[in-house]
Amino acid sequence: MLIILLLSCALLLIVLFFPVDLFRKRAVRSGPDSQVDERDVMFARMSRVEGTPEYDEYYVRRPELKKEDDRIRAMIPLYVPGSRYYHPEITGEAERYFESIYDIEPDPAIIKKWQERFPKNVDHSGLVREMVRALGAVAVGFAPLPHEYIYTHKGRFAEDYGHEIRLDHPTAIVFLIEMDFDQMQRAPHAEAIRESARQYYRAAVIARTVEAVLKAAGYGAKAHYDAHYDVILPPLAIEAGLGEIGRNNILIADRFGSRVRIGAVTTDLRLKHDGHVRLGADEFCSICRKCAENCPSRALSNGEKEWVRGVEKWPTDTEKCYSYWRQVGSDCGICMAVCPFSHRNNRLHNLVRMIIPLNPWLRRIALIFDDLIYGRKPRPGRAIPTDGLHVE
Repeated sequence: MLIILLLSCALLLIVLFFPVDLFRKRAVRSGPDSQVDERDVMFARMSRVEGTPEYDEYYVRRPELKKEDDRIRAMIPLYVPGSRYYHPEITGEAERYFESIYDIEPDPAIIKKWQERFPKNVDHSGLVREMVRALGAVAVGFAPLPHEYIYTHKGRFAEDYGHEIRLDHPTAIVFLIEMDFDQMQRAPHAEAIRESARQYYRAAVIARTVEAVLKAAGYGAKAHYDAHYDVILPPLAIEAGLGEIGRNNILIADRFGSRVRIGAVTTDLRLKHDGHVRLGADEFCSICRKCAENCPSRALSNGEKEWVRGVEKWPTDTEKCYSYWRQVGSDCGICMAVCPFSHRNNRLHNLVRMIIPLNPWLRRIALIFDDLIYGRKPRPGRAIPTDGLHVE
């Protein structure tokens, strides 16, 4: 009987952990069928001031967006008293981080330290990876730079509005910065936008420093960081083997889930490109839906994927999402906070992350236990306050 029991348990474990999905033929990845104009990105649209040449030019070309954009533009701006979760000290600190990004000057000593190592290293891939991690990134990967991931025109600032973007670098160095778990659990309160700003600033420092080192070593390089992007970072992060896109349309990274900010440096330095990783996020998001269910603005899809610019993905209503930001005075972050992949980076959670890609029944079990332990909604101490706040 003991032998039969042990054999039964062994068989159960084999069946339970059998990596079914690893033997399935994965669908061929399809890339986007067109480029994006940065002038159409929500942040660029909100940068336009009525009465300026940029405002007039844009809405002559895109009149269908004017009414909705003007409605959102008339709402209380971010970092200004009057929004639901404005906090003078915390919100003020977030604003200072974002403003400081424009004044970043890389440390000359750090530039010299890494630049001197380039002539001595044949394996530049290993050196660059070591450098980016030493500067504070939790993950780094290298990817080819498809033309479709480069914006067509600049759109964020008046000084270069409408300028055509020409970028011929063949490689992108993409890296991730971790966002603090406890701070993000405060979403959508002011702590969330402060943490977001802090990590955007860190990503900018790393990108500017790597750019300076590569240029000092004799290579072409361009840093891409908050408000200074010539490329679209989430799909590049996927190409660099740093994660998958989730239902919330945010990168889901190994060990950190959605709690990451992305930075990049494009370059003509030859680096060995990384391949895609499989975290099982795509399959897990299909059954989880926590981000969509908890999204106060209902900006996230609770249904099936759709085809957007040649890519099959869950769509996001950016107007609804950003309208909620303006109401609460932060960049929300609720979809990051409730994502099961975004739990703490520890042995237990990493073990669960390891088994999720194996087969469908393990994903169901993982979701059941996640619901039992963490709930379908945030705990009462960090509940999502939505009273009086909604987006039509």
